[in-house]
Amino acid sequence: MDFRFNWKISLFCLVFLVIFMNLGLWQLDREKEKRELLAQREELRNADPMTADELATREDWIGRPVRLVGEYDPAVILLQDNRVFEGQVGFEVVQRFHESSGRSFLVNRGFVPIKRTRDELPNIPPVTGEQQITGLIREPGKPLLLGDSTQDPGYPRIVQSIDLAQLKAAGLDVFPGVVRLDANQAGALPRYWPDVVMQPVQHRGYAIQWFAMAFAISLAWLFFSFRKKEST
Repeated sequence: MDFRFNWKISLFCLVFLVIFMNLGLWQLDREKEKRELLAQREELRNADPMTADELATREDWIGRPVRLVGEYDPAVILLQDNRVFEGQVGFEVVQRFHESSGRSFLVNRGFVPIKRTRDELPNIPPVTGEQQITGLIREPGKPLLLGDSTQDPGYPRIVQSIDLAQLKAAGLDVFPGVVRLDANQAGALPRYWPDVVMQPVQHRGYAIQWFAMAFAISLAWLFFSFRKKEST
């Protein structure tokens, strides 16, 4: 076998070898981060539920379980747009909840499918009377405009996301988080709320693919660099 150095092929293979290796290592780092994140969320989820009074004195409430006692407000319902559940397009129902402590919360009850047109409001099962509910409290997400507060379109209102500042300007003073209602609670609707979009095992799979491509590019360099001796 003769070694024939070709600087163009060698440079090409080296560049892509470094890229593929770095991408594989990055995916392994993402796997580690996801496992740590899921462990932290599981630890929070297993903590004792906080009450409304306890939430008012804490700043580290994101991701914690809560227990509220009160009534759903049928007059204030937000429909978060562009949600998909099991292939159906629809909304997530976010309803105000009057807690017995005197505070108000936004509770995400889950998914309802859209009707034939967006002009028709979806069917939202009512919940009446005092309820004790549990759920996980999360940040509302990046706000988008709800519309001109001086021309209130009424409720239920279709929104892209929750804007707490505009809600407060419209006279709705609620806790700065959204309670994702547990599945077995009064008023619960179908939902799909994974902790992460991509599971750790998927990052491991992508890492293996990148390392396999690095191995392939190494074999390609060997193939082009070593040739059989030509017979004389």
